[in-house]
Order: sequence, then structure tokens, then C-alpha cells
Amino acid sequence: MDIQKFQQKLTEVCELGEKNGKVLKPEQIKECFGELDLDKSQLIKILQYLKLKGISIEGAEEISAASQTGPEEVSEEKEEKVPLTAEEEAYLKEYLEGLEEQEQGERSAEELFELLSKGDALAQAELSQKYLHAAAEMAVEMNCEEIFIADLIQEANISLLMALGEEEPEEKDEKWLLGRIRCGIRHAIEEQTQRKFEDDYLVAKVEKLEAAVRELTEDESSKFSVEELAIILDMDEEEIRDVLRLTGDDK
Repeated sequence: MDIQKFQQKLTEVCELGEKNGKVLKPEQIKECFGELDLDKSQLIKILQYLKLKGISIEGAEEISAASQTGPEEVSEEKEEKVPLTAEEEAYLKEYLEGLEEQEQGERSAEELFELLSKGDALAQAELSQKYLHAAAEMAVEMNCEEIFIADLIQEANISLLMALGEEEPEEKDEKWLLGRIRCGIRHAIEEQTQRKFEDDYLVAKVEKLEAAVRELTEDESSKFSVEELAIILDMDEEEIRDVLRLTGDDK
């Protein structure tokens, strides 16, 4: 199966979870991904991804459902915090020190939000400056292994700026803004997690096919043609050629 098939199955299982009230049975997941021949570690990562989407697996306490929240709300579920690496700690320290050196406006957040609702561009800029520290703290709180903290902080800052530039809702406040930042960070984590799943799937697939191709071609006296390998391994001929090119056996 190719990566498009994997993406399709991942989308299908998420849609099924949404239809079932964000709850899936283990057999539903096995049925959906069974034909892809995924190993245990890949299945665990799929379950972790479903948790990020707020979908729980019936009977699996360790991946209980996330709080049912709307797109603008903040999930209150407590998740295990991923500690920063030494490199990330050093980056964060330098980044926060840089924020402290920047001048802060004297107007309160309440006053700035009121001006923002009236379309005040200066209030928008001042609010963005005022909440950079909070955005960084939220990124640290939601830190994950898949994204370096600098990139996660950048995603938080982008979400901050985009939220302040939105026309709706008309009345904005701190709770709304922090919720939008959290949603942006979570979306970035979901995208990166799915991308890593796909990368891992491709690597595992190539390694598996590489081993099979080498086993069948290591004996010089019994070389198989691409057409014969496609039949033996139940693969498309073009897929066989791709693997041979990756392994250097296409000469």
C-alpha cells in the first residue's frame, strides 16, 4: 500500500470516530488498518494521533477521550508534559530574556482589547507584544517530541498574530486570545504528528521491501527481473523500480 492509502485510512478512521461520538472500538481500528500490515509501534502512534484529535478507544484508559470542546475552546484535560531538552532549555532562556528587554506599553490588556474591537491598529500591535511571553509559555506547556520548541513558539506567535487580525468575534478578550493560540499550537502538533506517521510508514515500508528485494537478488545465479519481483512480492513494477533505485540495485 502506498502513502496515499495510509492517509486515506487515517482520514477514514478519524471520520468514523467523529460519527461515533469520538469513541472507537479496537476492532474498528484493526479493521481499518489491517490490510496495511502495520507493526505494534505504528499502531501505537495511530492511537496517540487519535488522542490528539480527541478520539478515545473503548476500554483503553491510557488514551481516554479529550474534553469535548469547540474550536475556540481550550481543552482542560491534563496530559503528560514533555520536558525540554538541554538545547531547548538554552533557546527558551535566551528567547525569554530577549522579550524582557523589549519595551512594554503601559496600557492594560482590558483597555487594549476594547480599542481592538474598534479597529485600533496600535492596540493590535501592542497586544501582540504583550502576549508573546504567554504564547511562549503555552508552547512550553504543550511541548511535544515531534517539534523543536523554537518552531512551536513560532507557531504560537503566528496564531497570536492571526487571531488579533480576525474580524470575528467583535468582542475579544484574554480568554478568547489564549484559546486561539492553544488551538493554533494543537493544529501544528497534529499536522507534524501526522507527517511523522507518514514518514515512519514510508521508512518501514522501504526497509521491509529492501530486505525482501535483497534476499531475492543476493544470489547472482538466480537474478529476478522487475516483472518477476513484482509478481513474487505482489507489488507494482514501478514500486519495485523505486525501491531498487533507493537501494542502489537498479544497475
